[in-house]
Amino acid sequence: MALVAVVIPTYNEAANIGRVLESLESMSSFVDFDIHVLVVDDGSVDGTVEIVEDFGRRFGNVSVMRRPGKLGLGSAYVDGFRWCLKNLGDFVAAVEMDADGSHDPGQLPRLVEPILEGRAQVVVGSRYIRGGGWRGGSVWRKLISRGANLLVRLTVGLKVKDATSGYRAISRKVLEEAFTEDRKYESGYIFQVETLHQYHLLGYKIIEAPIDFYERAGGKSKLGVGELASFAWWCFRQLGKRILRRTT
Repeated sequence: MALVAVVIPTYNEAANIGRVLESLESMSSFVDFDIHVLVVDDGSVDGTVEIVEDFGRRFGNVSVMRRPGKLGLGSAYVDGFRWCLKNLGDFVAAVEMDADGSHDPGQLPRLVEPILEGRAQVVVGSRYIRGGGWRGGSVWRKLISRGANLLVRLTVGLKVKDATSGYRAISRKVLEEAFTEDRKYESGYIFQVETLHQYHLLGYKIIEAPIDFYERAGGKSKLGVGELASFAWWCFRQLGKRILRRTT
């Protein structure tokens, strides 16, 4: 069967990571692909790594990458994708997934199947298309998400309705071209939009699949004001580049 890599960044997610891994392991009986999970941990001190290592011993398809400290979400995915390219030679796609329970592992097949069937090279799990939605969460967080996606459409020009979604599948072919050692990406929240923009520029087909997004099951969100400011600044820089290209 085809092999799919699931990359999960963590920092102090002991309250959630066990449930996520248990759900992924339980999927093996009803999906037509194999799963290998890579947890990229940024120096957790709450026992997250120990939980992941226990799953690795029990099931054999869970690996952990230990990093020395909080280096950022984007950096974790870059390191994780490069690890998969070097160590999982036969995987066909990689999936980005949060460790906090906001991404339902049971919805993973709807992200992977379009890639396995050759209908797309990137599949974004979308809250904002028919069939998708946001379960729980404050009005403020929903407004931030809607505003961020509107800003992306207006400044960057991406037509994706949920460009900030962190639940997505990317084909191996895309990863090989987009994550060469010489490519650099932002390390924070903007990583999701920046890489999606890169996939678009490289000419790959991007589609959206509906998902239910759940407010994190435990712990505290790590998205702060600084991340949001950096996000807005990056978007307006892209708008400037678009305007400059049109005038030259």
